[in-house]
Amino acid sequence: MKRFWLLLRVLFTGIMSIGTAQSMDLTFTTVNGGGGVPLSVGHGGNSDGPDILFIHGFSQSYLSWAEQINSDLGDKYSITVFDLRGHGASGKPSDRESYRSSQLWGDDIAAIIDQQELDKPVLVGWSWAGFVIMNYVRHYGVNDITGINLVGANTSLQGAVPPPPPKPGQNMEWFGEMMSPDIAVNLRGVTAFIDLVTAEPLAPDVREKNIMFNMMTPFYVRRAMMGYPTDNSDLADKVTVPVLISHGTDDLIVSFDGATAITAVLPDATVSTYDKIGHAPFMEDPDRFNRELSAFVDRVIE
Repeated sequence: MKRFWLLLRVLFTGIMSIGTAQSMDLTFTTVNGGGGVPLSVGHGGNSDGPDILFIHGFSQSYLSWAEQINSDLGDKYSITVFDLRGHGASGKPSDRESYRSSQLWGDDIAAIIDQQELDKPVLVGWSWAGFVIMNYVRHYGVNDITGINLVGANTSLQGAVPPPPPKPGQNMEWFGEMMSPDIAVNLRGVTAFIDLVTAEPLAPDVREKNIMFNMMTPFYVRRAMMGYPTDNSDLADKVTVPVLISHGTDDLIVSFDGATAITAVLPDATVSTYDKIGHAPFMEDPDRFNRELSAFVDRVIE
């Protein structure tokens, strides 16, 4: 088993090197998350700097944050990334309840903060990670974090957010195909999903990398993550730390209007609007995203 995880990490290192600059040196360890699920956690950057914990989205991997790992953020900040339960090199329980418990998802974040000795990190959550952060807030509050950056994220802080209207010619079957145990069908769905994430097509090598690590999430994990509780409105009063909402106007996965409307219920939330950008501002306009994240971290730790 140890050899298996080592091989996965070697594969990930090779994937990370495709079409990117020199990567930040990440040290990987295993954190025991909720219910004892092993989480693959990478840590690097300036060990004396403020902590930032990056949380990726549905079917993704820590590799989603390549443009942040391969940047100068590590010169100033302590960077922690990880693979969600069921994703990447983390443990993949086969039972449905391992992915449907708000307690377990919250426990994962708490375990990383505790076992990695993070000092009141800023949580950066992409897409489905908005739910993960809300699960953490539900069970642990905000005393151990400094701020939250929601990136193309859904939180259900005002109830369910309807998806954006499809673009002309969009493959409407991709979501169901991602749940298929048939690898060929699953791959077709994942490929269509990746092509919807950004407003402009990804470079071929980056697109291939994204498809590869998305395929490491089993179909049964994706299935179990569906039908998630869609109302977190009872948490609005608990989110008392500063929140930065980074969202693209052309997001085809999470509605810009629905996601940014939560400023009405959050006491200290601001919106950074990315015009003509899709679901992944941190990937589509990384220089701006990294600059704004740095400014946000500096502001909230003062």
